[in-house]
Amino acid sequence: MTVTNSPAIDRRTRKPSFDPALFGPTLALVLMFAIYSVASPHFLTAGNITNVLVQSAPLLILASGQTFALLMGGLDLSQGSIISLVSVVTATIMMNHGIVPAAVIGLASGILVGLANGLLIGRARIQPFIVTLGMLYMIAGAALVVSGGSTVFGLPQPDVDIFFWFGGGFIGPFPVPLIIAFILVAIAYFVLTRMPIGRHIYAIGGSEQVAVMSGINVARTKIFIYVISGTFAAIGGFLLSGRVISGQPLLGSGDLLLQSIGAVIIGGTSIFGGRGGVLRTVLGVLVIAFMVNGLNLLAISTFTQQVIVGAIIILSAWANAFRRETG
Repeated sequence: MTVTNSPAIDRRTRKPSFDPALFGPTLALVLMFAIYSVASPHFLTAGNITNVLVQSAPLLILASGQTFALLMGGLDLSQGSIISLVSVVTATIMMNHGIVPAAVIGLASGILVGLANGLLIGRARIQPFIVTLGMLYMIAGAALVVSGGSTVFGLPQPDVDIFFWFGGGFIGPFPVPLIIAFILVAIAYFVLTRMPIGRHIYAIGGSEQVAVMSGINVARTKIFIYVISGTFAAIGGFLLSGRVISGQPLLGSGDLLLQSIGAVIIGGTSIFGGRGGVLRTVLGVLVIAFMVNGLNLLAISTFTQQVIVGAIIILSAWANAFRRETG
């Protein structure tokens, strides 16, 4: 069936000359830089800025993939478990077969989880929350089974050096994880703004019924969305594992998943779908990364940091809902 661009879809995908959703996070970032620069002499230094950007590269990758799911009106709760699975599978294979088979099989394991999510959500029409919540538990358990519940360490030379290069190496003055993150952000931006499937994602998030009436293959688009999310999570897990040069079954069990969702929301992408984009997500990641860094420099406890991050996510979600109601 031929896809037609209905007025409803055009309205949802047309971008205004000024994006009001960017005002809040941009203002927050500017204020943070001003306050932290005065409060700590170590904040506004080249070393600290570079360190924050490198440390936030895996989060940026995960959040870029998560953006696809939220733009559709869904979410992906399995990203953290994919990180853990990729970590232990990669390390386990590397012990006996080297870096190349380990990288291929490790990344493929994460991509297959994304494909399974997409098939269950797109073909079986199960709600994204239910599917990815179930996958969160299943894949977390699978990671523990593969590793026997313990860290896989003692990786062989020279594979371990190559592995670390992906997670902490440099190409000239530029950190490898940051280069990879920027490439993936550019790919995500191109897909969402220049490819037909990007318009389909926005259309489904705006109104799935209208998208179906316009001839969009909704099931195929949803499969694509979750394959992208799984792929990005797998790459993020590979980089994190390279940084710690080991396979850790609990590597993705911390705050990374919640921060990836929070970064998308803080950046201004609507939790209802249909509005937002990956550049907003980049801004949301920067807000979280520099906020946590500044609080660490000021010796604020991690418990207080969690309260602050949670409050900002709630305020951002409220702002999204308010903009939606006011048109």
